[in-house]
Formats: sequence, C-alpha cells, structure tokens
Amino acid sequence: MPKKFMSTILLFAVFVGFLWWGLAMLTSSLTWPIKDGEQVVYSLLILGCAGYALVSLLMLPRKKQP
Repeated sequence: MPKKFMSTILLFAVFVGFLWWGLAMLTSSLTWPIKDGEQVVYSLLILGCAGYALVSLLMLPRKKQP
C-alpha cells in the first residue's frame, strides 16, 4: 500500500475519531442542568481538532485528470 494512500486513510480516521468523540462528549454534557462547563470546553476543542483534520484532508494535492 503506498505511503500517500495510507497517510490519507489515517488522517481520515483521525477526523472521524475526533468528530465522534467530540460530538459524544458534547451531547453527554448538555443535559440540563449542565454539570461541568469544563467538559463543554474540552469537547469544543476536540471538535476544533476534527475540523483541522478535515481542512488538512481537503488541502491535500489531487491527482491531475488527463
């Protein structure tokens, strides 16, 4: 398996993992009354990391079409 393809798959896995983790953490902390504001901040930071991974995926060079 080529290194470029493998690194793209791993970056996609990082994006999906952080997105799932951040959303799960955010939805579990938004029950009324909010128990811990720190958990909301951490979940937003994790979602920011997922967004950064998504932007990195979109900025990857593409194969030129003939």
